[in-house]
Amino acid sequence: MSITRQQKEQILDDLSRDLKGSGSIVLADFSGIDVAKITGLRRELRSSGVKFMVVKNTILRKVFDDIGAGGESVVSLAKGPTAVAWADDEIQAVKALKNFSRGNDGKPSIKGGFVSGRSYSATEMLALAELPSRDELLARLLGSMNAPLQGFVNVTGGLLRGFLNAVNAVKEKQEQNQ
Repeated sequence: MSITRQQKEQILDDLSRDLKGSGSIVLADFSGIDVAKITGLRRELRSSGVKFMVVKNTILRKVFDDIGAGGESVVSLAKGPTAVAWADDEIQAVKALKNFSRGNDGKPSIKGGFVSGRSYSATEMLALAELPSRDELLARLLGSMNAPLQGFVNVTGGLLRGFLNAVNAVKEKQEQNQ
């Protein structure tokens, strides 16, 4: 059953709105995956906060033109069976797709994508998937900022302990002499 022009325009509007506000967009080739695995993929992506949709390439090209991510890179990516995954986080979509493909013979394969308005090849997107999450990076940064302060506290605490030990030793010596 084919969809009407009005339905295509609605899909185009909805997808443009969703993709415009996303942190990352990943295009993947889903060929060779059966319905049960696609359903499992959708479930896993949904639990990760990633949205996933199979889109006709012509609609996808129009969406990318609409959101200002058009160009030759889009035309080269939007060939063959194409699915699009997007999330608010910059690397969550590609990380979730990569994790799923690890257990499913490398399917779906990542074609490329867009992060913060810049296009990336498949190898660059896979390299982004290796990065830690935003929360983990912030925790590492906070830990790095906290380390010098923690060292200062330990040094001053050690000095105070040493001083108190010396005072206690003098006190004990005076008590013994009396």
